Amino acid sequence: MIWIPIVSLFIFFNLAFFIAQLKKNNGLADMAWGLGFVVVAVSSLIVSNTYNLYQIVITLLVMIWGFRLFFYIGLRNWSKPEDFRYVNMRKKWKTHVHIKAYFIVFMLQMTFLLIVSLPIQMAALVDVSLDLAGYIILGVGVLLWMIGFFFEAVGDAQLKTFKQNSENKGKIMQSGLWKYTRHPNYFGEALMWWAIWIISMSTRSWYAAIGVIGAIFINYLLLFVSGVPLLEKKYKDNEAFQAYAKKTSIFFPLPPKK
Repeated sequence: MIWIPIVSLFIFFNLAFFIAQLKKNNGLADMAWGLGFVVVAVSSLIVSNTYNLYQIVITLLVMIWGFRLFFYIGLRNWSKPEDFRYVNMRKKWKTHVHIKAYFIVFMLQMTFLLIVSLPIQMAALVDVSLDLAGYIILGVGVLLWMIGFFFEAVGDAQLKTFKQNSENKGKIMQSGLWKYTRHPNYFGEALMWWAIWIISMSTRSWYAAIGVIGAIFINYLLLFVSGVPLLEKKYKDNEAFQAYAKKTSIFFPLPPKK
C-alpha cells in the first residue's frame, strides 16, 4: 500500500502540468509544491489506517504549511506573468518546451518532493504507542516546527508588505526578520522539515530514522540549488544588497554585524 501516496502524487502533478500548459505558465509548479506535500501526508495517513498521534500531528502540520504556501504563492502568481526562472528555461530549451517542462520541471519536482517527504511516509509505516520519551520528542518537534513556521510565514508577510509600499521600489528589505537573516523564509522551511523528522522520531523506529534523508535533502536544495543561490545570484550586482549581505547572515538568524 506504500505505492498509493506515490500514485496519488503522480496524478496530482500531471494535473498541475496540464493546468500550467493551459495557463502557459510553468511557474505554477511552485504552487503545486506545497499542495503536493498535503497529498502525500493525507494519503499516507489514510493508507496507514492506524491514526497514531504522531501521524495525525505530522499530517496536520504539513497541511497547515502546505495550504499556507499554496495560497501565498497562488494569490501572488496565478494571474502574473511566468517567473523569470521559467522564462529563462523556455529560452534555453527553444524546442519541445512542453515535453522538457513535463520532465525537467514537474516530474523532477515530484521526485524531489517524494524524497523530502520521506519523514511523512516513514511515520505512516510505524504503529507504536508513545512512551514518555516519545511524547517529549514529539513536543520538541512541534515547538521547532512552530519556530520554523513563524520565520517562514512572518518573513513572507513582512516582505510582501515591504514590496507593496511604492516608496520601497528598488530598495532591499532589511528590517524585521530580514535584519537577522537574508532568507528567513528559507530558514523557516528548513527548520520545519527537521521538525517533522524529529516528530517522526518520537517512535524511535528505524523506519523513521530513514526519514532524515528528507530533511538533509531539503536543506541541500535550499542552500545550494533552488533557494538561496538563485536569489543571491539575482542580486549579485546590486550594491545595496551587497552592503546588506556584508552585515547580515545568509541563512541562520544571527545579530547583524556592526
